[in-house]
Formats: sequence, structure tokens, C-alpha cells
Amino acid sequence: MSHLWAEQLSVLLCPDRVLVAHRARGFRPGPMTTTVVPVAAPSEGMAGWEPAAAALSAYLTASPQWRGAELRIVVSNHFVRYALIPWSDDLSNEKEHLLLARRHFAQTHGPVAKNWAIRMSLDRPGDCHVASAMDEALVNQLTLIAVACQMKLVRVEPLLMAAFNRWQQDFREEAQWFVMVEDGMLCGALVGRDRWMALRRWRTQDDWVTELPLWLSREQLMNDEAASAGAVYLLAPPREAHAAIDLGASVTLLREQAQDGGSRNGAPAQAAEEADYFSCIL
Repeated sequence: MSHLWAEQLSVLLCPDRVLVAHRARGFRPGPMTTTVVPVAAPSEGMAGWEPAAAALSAYLTASPQWRGAELRIVVSNHFVRYALIPWSDDLSNEKEHLLLARRHFAQTHGPVAKNWAIRMSLDRPGDCHVASAMDEALVNQLTLIAVACQMKLVRVEPLLMAAFNRWQQDFREEAQWFVMVEDGMLCGALVGRDRWMALRRWRTQDDWVTELPLWLSREQLMNDEAASAGAVYLLAPPREAHAAIDLGASVTLLREQAQDGGSRNGAPAQAAEEADYFSCIL
């Protein structure tokens, strides 16, 4: 089967749910359909990502129609660490840059970082570049799931990077914050027109709408470039997006289409809202 006609599943792996999206391939792609798979809470001693991986495995095992399909997996920011690594002219190849990034993660997070799979983008020599790290056991488990379900794993990527690649052409200011909302976490990137300035992961309580302005105000005090940020671009799940109106006119909510605020109690309504959210990432 050619790459053009191969079926493709896109998965968003989150601590509390797994979103599985499918869009028929071909010259006239059909509408995207999204399935919401609930995820159980982790048991004592389990890695935080294990229940989500198990839920994905169970869903794909019970869906033999996807055998032979391509599989793209986007991993929640809960399961990823990020770092902004300065460029060094003393390093001559990608391997040396990866070693520098690994040293950075080890200094920041300690011995646990030795078990992380690290990736980075070096597409703009001379500028700081983003490094991401996730548990290597998670990457290996996703590979095993794809093999067991007879699927081709074409990509495993962090949520922040997938969403940034989707929206970066919409960022118009000399400096702006791009912020992603997940349950219990905000992930923010301060970006200019052609460079990264800062990366942050902020643990939050229930009221992230109150916490976000406080975090950004603190960043302005510590970082001159943050003080110049002219806007905040916000990507949030549907159940959280309505709260963005309390953040003021400087916040742009990234959505593909307006939501009508209908009932979210039924599975069809939830799936429709989650599909709209996932389409903002793919």
C-alpha cells in the first residue's frame, strides 16, 4: 500500500484519556473522527504513563481494522521534559549537541535523566534549540504496541512541539507566549518571530486562570524578553477554553471553530469537542 493511501491513526496520550483520531486518506480526505478512551489512575509503583499506554494497547488490540495503518503518537506534556539549550560553536555534530542536552537534563533532574530518550531540533544553527526528553521505557512500549497491533509507528512527538508546529505561522508579535493548558499543568514557550526565548512547565491547581497571569508576571520580573511579550496565544481543551475570556483582550484562544457551549455530558458531545481540540494539534 502506498504512503498516500495508507490509513493513518493519530493518538494523543494523556494521563486521564487517550484520543484516537482517524481521517480517511486519499485525494479527498474525509472528516476526522475521534474516539475518547478513558484511562485509569496509576497504581502505586507504576510510572505515570503506564495506564495510558495500557489503554492505547487495549483499544488497538480490540480494533483489528487498523492493522497495517500508520500510527502517529503525540505525548502529553505531563510525560515530557523540555529544555532550551544554547548553541555552541565548539560542538561539531548532532551527537555532541545531544550529549550537551543530556548533561543539562542530568544537572537539572538528577540520575533519573539517564533513562530518558532525548530529541532536539538543530534546524537553525547559531540559535538556542529545544530539547525534549521522555522516559525511554515509554518510547519502547509504544514501539512494542505498534508491532503487536501490526501498525507502522511513524512518529512519537511531544505535545508542545506538535502544537507549536501547527500554529507558529499565526504568531505575529516580535515576542509572544504560546501556552498550552492541560489538567494540572500549563506549558509555556516564549517565542519571537524566528527564535525560542524561554520554555516553562508550571504545575497548577484547579484555578489555572488565576495562576497563569501570576506566572507570566513573575516571568516579566525575571526576564527582560518576557517583559516585551505582546500577546498570549492559548491552546486549551474544550472544557477549559471558556475560562480564557477572563484573561483579557491580550489572550488569543486558538480554535479551529467556535464551540456552541452545548451539553458535554453525553459521549457524542464530548467526542465532538475533543475532536475539535485534537484538530488544533494535528
